[in-house]
Amino acid sequence: MQPNGFPRVIFPGIPYPAILLLVVAVVATYLLRRRQIGRHIYATGSNEEAARLSGVNVDWTKMYAYTMSGALAGLAGNVLMSRLVTAQPSEGDVRTGCHRGGGDRRRVPVGGVGTVAGTMIGAFIIGILRNGLNMSGVSAFIQQIVIGFVVIGAVWIDQVRNRR
Repeated sequence: MQPNGFPRVIFPGIPYPAILLLVVAVVATYLLRRRQIGRHIYATGSNEEAARLSGVNVDWTKMYAYTMSGALAGLAGNVLMSRLVTAQPSEGDVRTGCHRGGGDRRRVPVGGVGTVAGTMIGAFIIGILRNGLNMSGVSAFIQQIVIGFVVIGAVWIDQVRNRR
């Protein structure tokens, strides 16, 4: 502790939420790519019946995935609450970022294609767009419309690309 009561900053200039993001992303990537549970999650997301016939305990895998999703959403909510010093239930763009990152449930015919890096890139794009619109003084209502058009455009481009 410093004399003013604040803790010492271990990594000067790097916010703690960014460090936490990197740690969670590395652990999630490791689990999804290198551990059996990651293969089971991708298999279950691609085709539940094929995963079940392959010996995957689909119910347990889905419970694990939903539990981890809820735990990470709670962690993100706590980080956001600590930064804003208030609780804002409508503050996140998680679903949009996840969709743009490849974690969309409607892409089942393609198989398990979602990645942690893709999800982070999708979330960063939405965050940068929202921040830029805020700095430009655009109203929150117009921001939602613009982000909606960007998401629709990205989905359209993705569909055109997947048809080829």
